[in-house]
Amino acid sequence: MDEWVRQAEAWAGQAEHWIRQQPPEQIYVAVAVIIVTILVLVAASCLKSSKPNTIVLSGLSGSGKTVLFYQLRDGSSHQGTVTSMTHNNATFVLHSELERKGKVKPVHVIDVPGHARLKSKLDEVLPQAAGIVFVVDALDFLSSMQAAAE
Repeated sequence: MDEWVRQAEAWAGQAEHWIRQQPPEQIYVAVAVIIVTILVLVAASCLKSSKPNTIVLSGLSGSGKTVLFYQLRDGSSHQGTVTSMTHNNATFVLHSELERKGKVKPVHVIDVPGHARLKSKLDEVLPQAAGIVFVVDALDFLSSMQAAAE
């Protein structure tokens, strides 16, 4: 252990001797570069942590968006059609992830009504979305293909 301490002291002495040989301007520039690099890394990590985790459920009226919302939230299967006039909005750990061990992040899910008069609600929530799920009812697809395409 004493040998390591002596070796570390020797390296520190060599580094100090080398630094004293360098012009002061070069040392100042090196310190400034290190400080700027640290500041950029800290700023990048702060911006990275604010990544959105919002998923928007969109689709035609009666396509099953609200049923999908409740299945993701608590695993329940709500039978029948429920026409939503306002958006369902919740942050939760997906029901399928509850049994998983390790780090599980909650997801913010917004179920936007599909009625044509409420399309402005979709425009309000899209800027905060990390992803969009467009729900189409497979049984009703052929009759609503034109509306789904729009």
